[in-house]
Amino acid sequence: MLVQGFRLVLKLVPGILVMLAVALLARGGADLGFPQWRGLEALFASNPVTSKLLIDILHLNYILISILAGMLFRNLIGLPDVLKPGIRTSRLFIKIGVILLGSLYSVADLASLGLNAFIIIFVFIALIIAFTLYLGQKIGMNRASASILAAGTAVCGVSAIVATAPAVRAKTSDVAYSIATILSVGVIFLLVFPPIGTLIGLTAHQFGVWAGTGILNSGQVLAAALAFDHGTADRVSESLKTGEIFNLARIIFLPFVVLALAVYNSRGEDNDDEYPAYTGFWDKFPLFIIGFFVVVIMTSFGLLGETSPPSPGIVLIRNLYNWFFAIGLSGLGMQISFEELRKAGGQPLLVGTAAAVLKALLALIVTLLFIPARP
Repeated sequence: MLVQGFRLVLKLVPGILVMLAVALLARGGADLGFPQWRGLEALFASNPVTSKLLIDILHLNYILISILAGMLFRNLIGLPDVLKPGIRTSRLFIKIGVILLGSLYSVADLASLGLNAFIIIFVFIALIIAFTLYLGQKIGMNRASASILAAGTAVCGVSAIVATAPAVRAKTSDVAYSIATILSVGVIFLLVFPPIGTLIGLTAHQFGVWAGTGILNSGQVLAAALAFDHGTADRVSESLKTGEIFNLARIIFLPFVVLALAVYNSRGEDNDDEYPAYTGFWDKFPLFIIGFFVVVIMTSFGLLGETSPPSPGIVLIRNLYNWFFAIGLSGLGMQISFEELRKAGGQPLLVGTAAAVLKALLALIVTLLFIPARP
């Protein structure tokens, strides 16, 4: 047993080291004892031309650099088989980062933001699911295909598609097309949200609401929020702090959405039985959210140290989650294949793009009309 565990760890090491190297390339090595390398973000910021274009306008920071570098690595060099097991741990790094993100909040923070977040997210999920199912039916998509696309656009992107597919017995080909559509639109949103937010004058809090509501994939919400305002160990990113509350609110709705879509499909036509039937409400509940709330409670009771000014323990945690996000999102970039993105076409692309654009526009309108500049 011990030998098998050791072998598994050895399989993961090469891919994790490559993700760390990409994060180091983007973020710099000061935190790891290599102050000589400041990172690509610092290099771009030191030049007046690149600083204005890439940093001030496009909000290119170590998070976006990590993702883009990962994508280039995957598509220009390729992923050898020896790296793939480690690269697949990228979601684990992101989830650990989200758990540590609980150090930004207290119970009072969640109480002030949480109710509004849940109301807005509930309305958006219901609206986007209804729109996607309606449009999918109108153009001739089968129920299962439209359902997984609805879950992906309304809740949290690829994770929602993967969670919903067994419940509605979706075809493998439909899952692939839906994922390709979500990734294609999501990459575009990730790149255009920060500059649009800057051009129309959104505050960091308002941008967090817009990104947390309007961007499709959970990882892309984190990336866009950090791109808009990445903060420091002493000053938290307000866009990340707000955006992640809205992001987590919609993730919490995932098991309810899966259950509702399973019931909806049970009244429709038979689908390809490539997946087992949905077996339980808690099967797809994202357990890392529990870890997030545990850290929130620890922070509220001062178990991690003072938050204002931040204690050395809090500063360490904030540095850690920045590294976990950089490593995880670089791996996320390595899992984006341009070839797979090109597969998105026909009905899924039309319906998914329409639903995603509607969601982004409505989220922006709600943000401009109802969300104050400061929380």
